[in-house]
Formats: sequence, C-alpha cells, structure tokens
Amino acid sequence: MSRETLRIGGKILTNIAERRPTDATTAGDIVSKHVTEFAQNLINKLLGRGRKRAREAAVAGGKKKRGPKIKRAREK
Repeated sequence: MSRETLRIGGKILTNIAERRPTDATTAGDIVSKHVTEFAQNLINKLLGRGRKRAREAAVAGGKKKRGPKIKRAREK
C-alpha cells in the first residue's frame, strides 16, 4: 500500500506542477481526483478485482489436445 501511496503522491505533484495558470482546475480538484482514484483502486485490489490476465490457452490459440479417454471398471 505504501508503494501505491507514493505513486499517487507523485502523480498529484506532477499534475500540480504541470498545470497552466490559465487552467480552471485547482490543486484541490487534482488532489480529490487522485484520492478518489486511489480509493477505488485500493478497494478493487482488496476485493480481488485487479487486472485480469489472459489465460495461457487463449493466448496459445485453442484447446490443448488430450489423449483418448480410458474407461475404468467400477468397483462394487
């Protein structure tokens, strides 16, 4: 969580430093936008809704081939 906080803090400072004097956005608007984004990312991370990666089979281009099915006798 601390790494995430440092990353968001860096984005906030960068956006404040890069804004033009003619922009209507205030520093408070920039901070509130990034804090809201941080809170949503944190909630998603804690709930396990993070970035989903493609499965290997989908990337490989299809289903894996299996050998023939072997029927086993049931034990009674």
